[in-house]
Amino acid sequence: MGGLHAGPIAAVTLAVAVAGVAGSIWWRAHHVPARTARWPHTMGTVLSSTLQVSRAGAVRVENPLVYYAYQVNGQVFQGRRVRAAGAPLDGSSTVARYPAGASVIVYYDPDDPSISALEL
Repeated sequence: MGGLHAGPIAAVTLAVAVAGVAGSIWWRAHHVPARTARWPHTMGTVLSSTLQVSRAGAVRVENPLVYYAYQVNGQVFQGRRVRAAGAPLDGSSTVARYPAGASVIVYYDPDDPSISALEL
């Protein structure tokens, strides 16, 4: 008897999961950019900038690892997010844009300055 009800329950569970994922994607596409557009900025320094290379099957995947330091209200923070939202970054060009030792503009969340990005 329990097998008869598994189909509708599974369908509802799947529908709820799909709606949650769709809602999350919509929120990140519409809310995050609008919110981060109002973030203040400060100057920072790139601590290190490297390219992590891995493989996903036959596909080469390049992931930029950019670490930077910045200061807000006398407190020092470190960040690693390059882009607040949007399309994935090209690894090689990102590392070239942010070499170690470079001065950079760092955008940060005024409600939580530990959350930051180099690009909005």
